[in-house]
Amino acid sequence: MSRLRTAEPVRSEESTAVAMARTLLWLAWQAVRLPIFSLLVIFEPIVRLVFSGLSLLAVLTALLFESSSAASKFPFWGMMAFSAGCALVLVGYDAFLRRLSR
Repeated sequence: MSRLRTAEPVRSEESTAVAMARTLLWLAWQAVRLPIFSLLVIFEPIVRLVFSGLSLLAVLTALLFESSSAASKFPFWGMMAFSAGCALVLVGYDAFLRRLSR
């Protein structure tokens, strides 16, 4: 004799509770996401200008000091790493904005 389990019907009370919980979580996420996204979008041009400027300035400074003999112990690769770090911060900022916009 085989013992087959019959599927128990889903209680409508549980599915309603789950749907209400999901709706409340979604509303809470929207309440957190939208103000943060709005603030970051407002500051996006300033952040882009500052980090792009710092990156360009670091590259130009590194190339200038490397080509001249003004500073014998100038950290060329440190300045180049700082410049790449500024560019990566911009990429991360854009990715975070993209994530919040969904």
